[in-house]
Amino acid sequence: MISLYDIFPIVFLILILGFFLYIVYYTLDLFFLNPFKKIPPLTAQEESLMASYLPFYRQLSASKKQRFKKRVVRFRDRKKIDFHEEVTERHKITLLLSATAVMLTLGMADFLILSIHRIIVYPTQYYSRITKKNHYGEYNPGLKTIVFSADHLLEGFRIPNDNINLAVHEFAHAISFNVANKLHTRSYVFILGMKKIKRLFTDVDFVSRMESSQYFRSYGKTNIHEFFAVSVENFVETPAEFENQFPKLYAIIKRMLNF
Repeated sequence: MISLYDIFPIVFLILILGFFLYIVYYTLDLFFLNPFKKIPPLTAQEESLMASYLPFYRQLSASKKQRFKKRVVRFRDRKKIDFHEEVTERHKITLLLSATAVMLTLGMADFLILSIHRIIVYPTQYYSRITKKNHYGEYNPGLKTIVFSADHLLEGFRIPNDNINLAVHEFAHAISFNVANKLHTRSYVFILGMKKIKRLFTDVDFVSRMESSQYFRSYGKTNIHEFFAVSVENFVETPAEFENQFPKLYAIIKRMLNF
């Protein structure tokens, strides 16, 4: 008769083997070497749509555009997006969300952002049963879920230089959580950058300059995490002005994202 003590080593080995195979599968996926995944490339219409809403993409070299497009289709294929039934323009939203995630992680090896398992899109402002408040968007690290309201999401792309982009803001939160919880060089650089930002955030002279310039929207004053997300919005939408007004903070974020 086989006892539990006999079965346990076998089960343990199976689990170890399964984990190893998953790591191999995930690594192959990151570098587009997975022979089991044949994902159709972006169409010309999709690339045109993406370029029209993302000035960042238009400025890339030809080789980086190819890398960008490969990552977009991979991210879009891997992430589950749950749309509320009233949401329209689903294909457009899916493309822009995938492109935003890729844009912010283009300088990183891990662009699939494991800290996001699920993306939910409501048609407009929604009520969160977790925070008991109305939201335009939020990131829940415990549930590894990122939530958007479609109208505010699209509005952020329609005006490319107002320093308000819901997709960039919430993905910045998710990326921060994703990178900071890993043991590698990029994680160390990111954590060090957050420490530097925290020092600036509490520096009297910096806060005074920030308030007098009114360059950052007031929501960034909430806490260090919101300030980081708001700063990334500015970094993406008005980089030249950002570098001119706050060169030290600009350089920190540029290094954190490896741009």
